[in-house]
Amino acid sequence: MRKGQNPAKMGLLAYHPKRVGIALLSWIPDQDAYSTHSLEILKYQVASVRNSINDCDLVIFDNGSCLEVQAELQKIHAQGLVDVLILSRVNFGKTGALNWLLASLPNELIVYADGDVLFRPGWFEAAEEILNSFPKTGLVTSQPCFFDILRGKGQAWQTLEDNPNIEIIEKHLEESTIEEYARGIGLDVEQFARLRTQLVKVAEEQISGIQAVVGASHMQFVMRRDVARELIPLPCEYALNKDEDAFLNQRIDQLGLWQLSTLEPFIYHMGNCLDENDLSEIQSLGLAEILNQPPVRIPSVLTSDPGKQHAFKLISGLSHWAAFRNMTRRLYNLLFEYFAQEK
Repeated sequence: MRKGQNPAKMGLLAYHPKRVGIALLSWIPDQDAYSTHSLEILKYQVASVRNSINDCDLVIFDNGSCLEVQAELQKIHAQGLVDVLILSRVNFGKTGALNWLLASLPNELIVYADGDVLFRPGWFEAAEEILNSFPKTGLVTSQPCFFDILRGKGQAWQTLEDNPNIEIIEKHLEESTIEEYARGIGLDVEQFARLRTQLVKVAEEQISGIQAVVGASHMQFVMRRDVARELIPLPCEYALNKDEDAFLNQRIDQLGLWQLSTLEPFIYHMGNCLDENDLSEIQSLGLAEILNQPPVRIPSVLTSDPGKQHAFKLISGLSHWAAFRNMTRRLYNLLFEYFAQEK
């Protein structure tokens, strides 16, 4: 049976999502071997998000990590670094988790990233600029995409060539960008040599001069909410499978939407091991200091009534006095017991 009245019925306001929602996917089944440094890398990823964008809802979908890792994620959630934490006891697979996230995130712009991506300042602004400059864009990655995820089967990008406001050129990207990309995904010497000679297609919007690499990744992307809702459900038979991953890109292409990426590497794939370059950048961005900040209390607005808000402000000031807190708590409990009685 119910006693008293639920406080939520007394003008309690629901949370209003930010314009941008950022979802990170983690799966750290243990803290040995391949996953030895994965928790540390995930924490630096969280800090890099907080360092690079101020106004967003940050979500972690933990896809069945070990209990020790989930306990650490609860700590950074309590610290205020993460807004929403979803803990699963089972692994839904990457595309299975994407089905949850793309269906449920209420934000106007949805950002996704694997749990080992470093975000640099300017990544969101660069992606949004491409979204706004190329109106039929469905997916933007904040790092140049060197490989064709659709393996020559994509069709939608060809409409870029038919657009009189867009010019397609081929060019080599900066040597440092190529070297960093190769290092991040662990390419060998021969693969790196081939990548250095590779030309990439670049679309240039003629009026604004904004450029974007043709092609995008499913490792990290930005998309509009209405597009996200049209992509699901994605197949999810395996925990991680490159063919299943590519279904997201295929669905975007089937919708006739463009997949583009930035020319500059605004994100970086840290992988499962930090090298000297990673540690140097982590230090220069001050990410360790962000992780060590004290917990931030989220201000709670209980009502939209101006009179009540003034009253709450007064009570908040008086509550610094221990005697006032003790007296009002005893009064609250007494009144609750009285009004909960059967009349």
